Amino acid sequence: MITKWKTDLTVSPANQTISNKDAVFTIGSCFADVLGNYLTRSKFKTMVNPFETVYNPISIHTLLEMAIHQKEPSPDGFIERDGLHYHYQFHSDFCEPDRASLQTRIKTQLADALDFLTNCKAIVLTYGTSFVYVRKDIGSVVANCHKMPAELFEKKLLAVSEILASYKSLIDSLKKINPAIRVITTVSPVRHLKDTLQLNSVSKSILRVACHNLTEFGADYFPAYEIMMDDLRDYRFYKTDRIHPTEEAEEYILEKFKACYFSSSTVILLNELEKIRQALAHRPLQPSAPAHQTFLKKTLSQLTAISDQVNVEDEITVVKSQLLNS
Repeated sequence: MITKWKTDLTVSPANQTISNKDAVFTIGSCFADVLGNYLTRSKFKTMVNPFETVYNPISIHTLLEMAIHQKEPSPDGFIERDGLHYHYQFHSDFCEPDRASLQTRIKTQLADALDFLTNCKAIVLTYGTSFVYVRKDIGSVVANCHKMPAELFEKKLLAVSEILASYKSLIDSLKKINPAIRVITTVSPVRHLKDTLQLNSVSKSILRVACHNLTEFGADYFPAYEIMMDDLRDYRFYKTDRIHPTEEAEEYILEKFKACYFSSSTVILLNELEKIRQALAHRPLQPSAPAHQTFLKKTLSQLTAISDQVNVEDEITVVKSQLLNS
């Protein structure tokens, strides 16, 4: 008798699917990068974490509100450290040698985000932690402490009610610029061990309850966290830091997302494209050999046939670069 070696988490198909012709915006913790890059590889039009990694819900919502309303970052949020200028609402990658340059960069990114949000089909919010750092001087939550002295901040655990109130404000703003936008929430499968295992569980629990309640506002929930913790449930699916999922684990979670949200026509199209990519990945011993040239011509024909359904310009360029001149 064969015993199942794990508990499978089955994700039901979503009521509304997305296709490769849809635009998708991702924002949040590093899983937002993983998912966004996967969607990009899958030929979706994407904007992937335009403000870099942001871990707590309040900061995620604040950045989106700033983009929607084209709100200038608060002047009291700018700081200078080691000859570089930063802002407390933005990731440390947003740094410039002078404040004016940083303001310009932030303004440009906020404008680009608004343009994308106005026309995209879906936005995926990936929450990483319920812990936030609050400035003691003005009481505002920061997205990044930028290695400033710890005594400037108070570490706080968000309440579910605070997350819900912040989200309600965000969704009202989102619907005004894009009434048809669809919101998908996730809880990051990455564990925050610096908070201790016990407090990481508390933090993730708050996020999970909040996401459950957000469905009352029409948001979907994709169980990335549960797939990692309850389906895979094994340290072989973690990298050596025992915090981040391995590539194999990420691909497993992403396949679940694909099964849940991708339209059937998009799945068929991407499966066909993947076969072509795998064939192109093989290195020929003799690139000029007639057999390989025939393969390239056939592949070019296959790519051209689907070019009206999906952007395969890069793949076509690769094939043409290997074809010998007639």
